[in-house]
Amino acid sequence: MQRFGKCAWLLIAGFPALLSAQGFGIYEQNTCTMGRAGTAAAAPCPDGSAIFFNPAGLAGLPGGHVSGGVTIIKVMGGFTDDIFAETTDLTDPLLFVPQVYATYALTPKVGVGIGLFAPYGLQTRWPLTFDGRFSGYDNAIRTVYVQPTVAYQVTPWLKLGGGVDIVHGSVALHQRLDLSHTPVPVAGLPPGTTFGAFGIADGTDFADVDLSASTTGFGGHFGAIAQVNPRLSIGAHYLMKVNLDYSGTAHFTPVNTGLTIPATIALPGLPVIPAGTPLDAFLASLGLFSNPALLADQTATASIANPDMLVVGVAFKANDQLTLIADYQWTHWATFSVLNLEFDPNTLLNQTLYESYQSTNGIRVGAEYANQGWTFRGGYLYHEGAAPAQTVTPLLPEGARNEFTGGFGLKLGRQLTADFAYQYIRQNDRRGRTRETPNVMPTVALNNGLYTFSAHLFGVSLAFTF
Repeated sequence: MQRFGKCAWLLIAGFPALLSAQGFGIYEQNTCTMGRAGTAAAAPCPDGSAIFFNPAGLAGLPGGHVSGGVTIIKVMGGFTDDIFAETTDLTDPLLFVPQVYATYALTPKVGVGIGLFAPYGLQTRWPLTFDGRFSGYDNAIRTVYVQPTVAYQVTPWLKLGGGVDIVHGSVALHQRLDLSHTPVPVAGLPPGTTFGAFGIADGTDFADVDLSASTTGFGGHFGAIAQVNPRLSIGAHYLMKVNLDYSGTAHFTPVNTGLTIPATIALPGLPVIPAGTPLDAFLASLGLFSNPALLADQTATASIANPDMLVVGVAFKANDQLTLIADYQWTHWATFSVLNLEFDPNTLLNQTLYESYQSTNGIRVGAEYANQGWTFRGGYLYHEGAAPAQTVTPLLPEGARNEFTGGFGLKLGRQLTADFAYQYIRQNDRRGRTRETPNVMPTVALNNGLYTFSAHLFGVSLAFTF
């Protein structure tokens, strides 16, 4: 039973890898800011999005503001294996990431607001012909932040802001289990004897797993903006780490192999199984999907941290129409290094994974030009990848990326503004692997191909002032 428990872990191992996929952050939480490459620490857009980009920006924002928008993400990419040079493309659907903000000036110095957005998220979908299906073929992670915020104009040149983060996280993972790598759950065999020893070919699907998990956590965010002179401002924003204690259920469903046993099996304590016996009937006789000690439903728990993040920036108003902006972003992905998971009822599945994520740096530069009801924006950003070379998998084929943005805002009336933005992501190609390696420190020697990734992002929003 212990040998089979270790194999069942191979399938469930994707659970933490999917959670670590938060290494792909979504910083495009406002269409106006997206058009200028996310630069906002020193000069947030005047539509309430300062709640996310720098809460100090609510201080001195007159009246009330309600804005809502969506970022539409079209992902493209694939994997080319080393041996056959065959390419498998991602089949991701369009992703829709919404944002809503509402603010109000209680006094000329005090502003309050609340925002709802999803700054960490991922969806990867691969065809079932891809070897990476044994790590995960249809995976999604979503974290929704609700941020009540207050800001205060301390002096004519200094603004401070902050608030509480209420974070709801959820994950969904689908994987296949390879029978050839599965130890035979029968006593008396040499340790580690797998079905592959009896002629079962590598890549034989025999089980599908559906794993879902959710949780809620709490954190905080703080910011400051200093107006050095009428043209120059500097700002900083800190988003706290949020610990999320996930609890999920893994449900296993048999997959019909349609195979027959290729060689006679004579196992201690069991009748001889002749060659030609239907394989699925034999597996059913072992009770794989009804025994809690094997592949009956399991509860999986893990503690994961959404990383803390620091952004500092500067904004320079070159003239009454043109503003130049630059930000530096540091994200503390190194908090995701070693992960412990616990399972119930089969505690033999308890394991430790080594992900060894690295903290990342990013540079953003943007410009904004306003003229007679129109505002034009553009920018560029570069950001490092969090996953080291040895942990690049189908769940998160993530890496360093260059991004180019553009957009415009249009005054539709005295109180209503519409914003539009486009962003292109070009990620550097990365070598990686198709399967997980639980219980051991992974190495780059296990990488067996090349991942490519790019994406088109489209943003649209409306902002109403009252």
